[in-house]
Amino acid sequence: MSDLARLWEWLEARPGRTAVLAEWRRAAGDGFAAVAGLLQPLDRRATAYPNPREHGPPMKVVHHRDGTIVAIDEVDWRNRLDLRPDDVVLHRLDLRRLRTALCGVLGCLTIARTPVDPAARWLQIGNWEPKRAASFPAYLLHGRGTGGLRQLALDRMTRCTREGAILLTFARTNWTDELLALLKGRRMLLVAIGEIVGAAGSGLAEAPAWEEYLRAFCQMVGTTLPSNYRTKAPPRRRAELMAKVERVKKALIDYIRAARDHAFAGIDAGRGAQRLHVLTKSGLAELAGLKPYHITRCFQADPQLARLLAIANDPDELLRYGR
Repeated sequence: MSDLARLWEWLEARPGRTAVLAEWRRAAGDGFAAVAGLLQPLDRRATAYPNPREHGPPMKVVHHRDGTIVAIDEVDWRNRLDLRPDDVVLHRLDLRRLRTALCGVLGCLTIARTPVDPAARWLQIGNWEPKRAASFPAYLLHGRGTGGLRQLALDRMTRCTREGAILLTFARTNWTDELLALLKGRRMLLVAIGEIVGAAGSGLAEAPAWEEYLRAFCQMVGTTLPSNYRTKAPPRRRAELMAKVERVKKALIDYIRAARDHAFAGIDAGRGAQRLHVLTKSGLAELAGLKPYHITRCFQADPQLARLLAIANDPDELLRYGR
């Protein structure tokens, strides 16, 4: 499993959760494939571009009259990059997709059905139900600095009708001892996503620290950690299912890359972006070497597969993929 700590720390310091793909790729490193499906392209273009030189200042994006786009280092004018239109498209972390992905890998969380505001500073991710008579909400908080996080946490304290909640942040950058003590008094536990979620192939995966956090929360609220908290499926069956999920993801990504190359070849030949064909779930099953009913179960187990299939069948998304 790849470590995504750098990505989550970068996100914690980025209030808008928005950047060009090159910057997302730099922050995620080897784990970019795991977060690519969580990004939503916006109808906005960047005015700055990440400098390939380490510690270099952001580069200025310049649109020339002939349609060419370049990124210029205003400190060193010889340092410039030729860009494509897709390179300057801004992408935002989609909170709805993130919520689905987190509840998918942290299997003990039941996903919330509350509306999602793309610009929200907080979001109910789901609920943790260690037993029938106990249910504790899990929220994602994304405040501006220590003061912003404290205000969001206080807001959750006043709005929660009962004690006990899990408060997720991307990283622990803005935690303070004072805030931790304040929340402990209301049986609320701060949890850093960067410590409990990593990358496994083209998807997110639970890290061992999540169990440690849950045990600490159980002590806080006076309950015990169920032996089957990870998933209701038997471990062997679950492992077999996740192995199939990885096969389907690999087949999708291989298809997307081939279809993307085909589309660019059409553009270079003057025929325009052409897709190979519409990829159906039956066709995907054949590519992955599985039965069609396996594909249905895999899509239920990992919602990111639906996003990858949508990319595979959308010429515009294909051209943006991986850039």
